[in-house]
Amino acid sequence: MDKKNFKSKRVFIKIFLPVAIILIFFAIISFAYNYISIDSFVKDNARGKLLQAIDDIKLQIKNFDSSKDETFKLKSSDSLISEGNSTKVYVYDENFKEIGIFDNTIYIDTEMNTLLSELLNNFELEEDVITTIDLKGREYLVDTYVVNPSVGIKERYFVVAEDLTIKARLIRESLKNIIIIQIIILILAVMTVYKIASDISKPITNLSNESGNYVVGKGVTISSKPISISEVESLRKVLYNMQLKIDEEDLRKNTIYENVAHDLRTPLVSILGYASGLKSGIIKDTDLACDVIVKTGNQLKEMIENILILSRFDNDTYKVLKEKFSINDLVREQIEIIKVLDSDKNIILNENANLEVYTDRKLVIRIIQNLLSNAIKYANSKIEIDISDNVMKIIDDGDGIVKEDLENIFERYYKGKSGHFGIGLAVVKNAVSYIGWEIEVESEIGVGTVFTIKM
Repeated sequence: MDKKNFKSKRVFIKIFLPVAIILIFFAIISFAYNYISIDSFVKDNARGKLLQAIDDIKLQIKNFDSSKDETFKLKSSDSLISEGNSTKVYVYDENFKEIGIFDNTIYIDTEMNTLLSELLNNFELEEDVITTIDLKGREYLVDTYVVNPSVGIKERYFVVAEDLTIKARLIRESLKNIIIIQIIILILAVMTVYKIASDISKPITNLSNESGNYVVGKGVTISSKPISISEVESLRKVLYNMQLKIDEEDLRKNTIYENVAHDLRTPLVSILGYASGLKSGIIKDTDLACDVIVKTGNQLKEMIENILILSRFDNDTYKVLKEKFSINDLVREQIEIIKVLDSDKNIILNENANLEVYTDRKLVIRIIQNLLSNAIKYANSKIEIDISDNVMKIIDDGDGIVKEDLENIFERYYKGKSGHFGIGLAVVKNAVSYIGWEIEVESEIGVGTVFTIKM
């Protein structure tokens, strides 16, 4: 048996076997319940007949007038001494001798008569106590009525017997019908479960095999063909979309790796070029070369730090360390650092409020550094930083950003018409969200761009 068929059978058995066991168990319980119910019904019916016969005997004895010197004789009734009635009456004197007081048409079982006489003699039959006895494999219920001697008749013991043979026949016939019905229902139920289990196990097995064959980057293996079972179809859609997203994410990451490698290679080539020029003596202006190396090295450092922060955001491993500090002081520090590295642009700080915050200082530094670096890159001559109550704006006088690029400005390595934005702004967006702040961007062609941070 191949692996695919083995999986299919295993899934089928896991679905089919428990349901089949439940159905069989239900059939057994149903059979037992019906047997007990029929048995109880028959015995209750027999007890009712016995009690009715005893009441009939009591009434006839009560109405008997012994003063007329007549012999007591039971009269026929619906519950007593009638043809077709399974209830039989046996009468005994005080010495437990049978008294024949019935017509010859009433059949009295001799063996039963002897047995009842022995039971009375051994005090095994009590008045108003229904007893079960067995005679040659036939089951009977008997009840006894003892007459008070003061009544004036020689009959002392009236024993009523109810043959339960009809019970066995009724149970046998009923259970036979029940068994036939249950077998038919069980077969239909098992066939239905078999069909359902097959319909479920096959697509599940196919999905399992298709998922197992999936290799990241090699294309989706889940079939796009719909499945008739809605729950399994939902699973197929989820797996299908999951594989699409994995492939998309894999492609996106590969693109990011390529862009990162390219962006890292560019400053490294510059650093290595100037370093080689200095070593060989080709570059005579050592101060200029050192400035380029330091500036390019800092750019490389920022890129690596941005990549590391994004990675921690993605893996949810960045730990926020909150502290209280002044945004004004932090911005002034970063302006001084930026001026040392790039003094070509005029940076103006407008402090309309002394803004203090309680959050992660390192993330705020990263946000300000990236926004200032971005502004310096695209500004023509001037950058303004406005600080007011819970709001900070960074404004440049660059050429502005077209609408299409503006909508994707925070995407990682989105390449716009004017170049690419790298990962600096992606870090800003993630960092702002991570500490619970908000950021907005507005831009006008020929006027400039405004980044607004709401704290």
